[in-house]
Amino acid sequence: MTDWDDLLGAAPPAVLHARLIPDAEEVLVLTYTCDLSFFEDVCLRDAQAVRARTTVLFDAHHLTEGPRRPGPADYLALPVVCKGGGAFHPKLVVVASETDAVVAVGSGNATASGWHHNAEVWTLVRGEGPTVPALLHQLADWLRRLPDDVWMEDLGRDRLNRVAELLTTRPPDQSAGQPVLVTTALRPIIEQLPRPVGPATQLAVAAPFFDPEAGALRRLVDRFRPQQARLLLTRDVQCDPDSLARVVKRVPDAAVSTPASFRYHHGKVVEWWSSDLGWALTGSANCSHAALTKTMSAGGNCELGVVSPLTAPLVTAVAAEAVSVSDLARLHVRDPSPSAPTATESLRVLGVRIGADRVEATVLVGSAGTPPRWLAVNGLRLDHDRETGKLHVYAGVPDSGWTATAGGRAVSHVVTDDGTEDRDVLVTDVAAALARVERPSPLDDRSLPQVLADSAHTAALFEALRHLASVRPDRISQTSAGGRRRQVENRVKSAVGPALLRFALGLNDARTATSADDEDIFEGADPESPSSPSRRSRPASAISAVPGTLASVLDTLAPGQRTRLRNDVTALVDASQAWPLPAQLAVSRLMLLLVAGGLWSEAADWADLLYWVLVQLWDTEQEESLDGEHAALATVGLVALRRGIDLHDEPDGQQAGQFEELRIAYREWTGWLATAPPETIQRYCSGLGGHTLGLLFEQTDFTAELRWLLGRTALHDAVERLDGAHVDAKGVVHVEARRSARHSLIAALDALRDFPDVHVVAEGGPETHGWWNGRRLLVVTRSGPAWRAELWKGLLTGIAVFARGTPLRPADQKWTAATPEEAFTQATAGSQGALLR
Repeated sequence: MTDWDDLLGAAPPAVLHARLIPDAEEVLVLTYTCDLSFFEDVCLRDAQAVRARTTVLFDAHHLTEGPRRPGPADYLALPVVCKGGGAFHPKLVVVASETDAVVAVGSGNATASGWHHNAEVWTLVRGEGPTVPALLHQLADWLRRLPDDVWMEDLGRDRLNRVAELLTTRPPDQSAGQPVLVTTALRPIIEQLPRPVGPATQLAVAAPFFDPEAGALRRLVDRFRPQQARLLLTRDVQCDPDSLARVVKRVPDAAVSTPASFRYHHGKVVEWWSSDLGWALTGSANCSHAALTKTMSAGGNCELGVVSPLTAPLVTAVAAEAVSVSDLARLHVRDPSPSAPTATESLRVLGVRIGADRVEATVLVGSAGTPPRWLAVNGLRLDHDRETGKLHVYAGVPDSGWTATAGGRAVSHVVTDDGTEDRDVLVTDVAAALARVERPSPLDDRSLPQVLADSAHTAALFEALRHLASVRPDRISQTSAGGRRRQVENRVKSAVGPALLRFALGLNDARTATSADDEDIFEGADPESPSSPSRRSRPASAISAVPGTLASVLDTLAPGQRTRLRNDVTALVDASQAWPLPAQLAVSRLMLLLVAGGLWSEAADWADLLYWVLVQLWDTEQEESLDGEHAALATVGLVALRRGIDLHDEPDGQQAGQFEELRIAYREWTGWLATAPPETIQRYCSGLGGHTLGLLFEQTDFTAELRWLLGRTALHDAVERLDGAHVDAKGVVHVEARRSARHSLIAALDALRDFPDVHVVAEGGPETHGWWNGRRLLVVTRSGPAWRAELWKGLLTGIAVFARGTPLRPADQKWTAATPEEAFTQATAGSQGALLR
């Protein structure tokens, strides 16, 4: 486990990845700018892997990128709007349980810039003992009050209250000298900064944003009356250089510098010293009136900061280069721009939420707007249901075929009664977002190769699969909202987490990128962070070595490990015989991937096990909402099993017979198999190409291959092993005459002895027909316009020796027939015609 001291000051991804609280109940994120795609890719898995409900609150006007995962979302992403018109600007991460809590208050937004590229400042506080830092109680009080100052949905209020409860399950530490939380809720932050007795020795400020007149900086200088002033300005700082210079020159000893690093420094620090005593304000507040000198009710931002005692300087400890106040232009200064007013917006749809029996949408109506009478969400009409102040809730009951999401993402298209459209409204599955995972699988934070490379993780995966077997679709009651499939998926997710659900459905792993080719997830747009070439570096957590493929991991297993894994898989397949479909899908896919990865070196070793997997897929009770996956996985499995049987050096009669039984069983459901969506088949065959099943196995036309397989019989398979032989549409086997037509005929009949009385024709010499049933041999040869039939009875030792050249004894009966078929009918009926002498 990561040491706590190693995380002090770390950005949220490192804190979440460390999983300091292995059974967290809540993860709460507050941010100004938000990139949900980045959050899902980099952080959500770590939150869900510890069973936490996850909530993200962000400024409704600053969602830079929507969700990437197929929706509806299984976490709460809630846009909020400050009632006073300021920006919702806090940066906070809370991970909490009944007995432990981790709080991070900082300067970085939940974007690739804020949580990775930029230089940011984070203060981390841990509460794990019988008492907790007083800051946790202060934060809980603020979270409880926050819904009074911002417009948010009831879901947000509920989550904030629950997090506040968890933060206050233990009494606060009453000792002096602790960090103190400051906010803009009741008093301006500047008034909450402890004023030293007499003038300050030094005032140091680092911020990327200053208000146009540098008024907030002037207020700080007036408050602390410093003897020295140190200003750290990042490249691309937003300020008015002349105003800044006028304020700085008011201090007797003033200096301006810029970080030596080319990183964008987005951290905000106000630091002051009196003799050897120092304090620092860190957090979200820029050096602006909206952040430092106003309350939320007076139009200021919603800000969150921490005032901490210092033992060493922060701002002046940064490696920096001196900059002349008259030469600030070299820093690529951006003109300050006042925050755009938000209170005048007429209407905003905050979100669409799918409940157990209905769908709701919440609309924030501005002072200049009029509440619509109804909304349409992807064609579903929602009527006005209730209101709280400017928040109006609309509700409707969908039919079973309705879906909320659009374009494969967790967003929806909303239209109001007057035709106003919003195409990117966030959609949340409330039940899934509020459920806690019962037994998360290791796939929630590791790839399958990484899981199978570790015996403990492998055991955890198998245990999760056993728990997945407790999900029985036949016991999930149907409700009217959201459809049957969503209910089944929700139940699976609540049982074992989203990763194992995706695995069972054949979906690609959505883990954090680990390849140098996957930097796109770290290229999020953040209006607070201008572009910089240096921002293209990737975080340490993502630079880890690219995990091996499944085949390479299996290749590294010692013989004993390989044997144990084979035995464990066999035991898993045996145990899964009566499991319901979701678990069967997961086990079947795992089996196919292990076969393709080379866990078994010989086809004879895995074909029998795969046969039983396919038998169980056949026997499993259908779940209509998963029919596509069921049929697709059966299709891929049948083709793979056939490939394994063909790989045998010698024909295996038992496995051929088993496959024929399986083929007959599935042939009865040819129409059902044909409904398997091609894209679903493609999902399940992904990763199956390789040495075992063939490098091009993934490129197989599985639909055509299955149609060919089901149209065949075991006779087709047996004939295929005969050189130059084929079966016609009537089931007659045709072979090429070689040394003689009779010898070729008898050799073919012997090779097909498992198919009594199959009709064989030798062509290329005198056309000769034959039938053999293990005791009786009939050979019919063309003789002019007629056919000569010869019958041997009681050949108890078989006919193999005759195929090799040993002469047959004289026929027991001979006669003339009009056709070979007539001769066969006469032979089987015992009514032969005139005997030949």
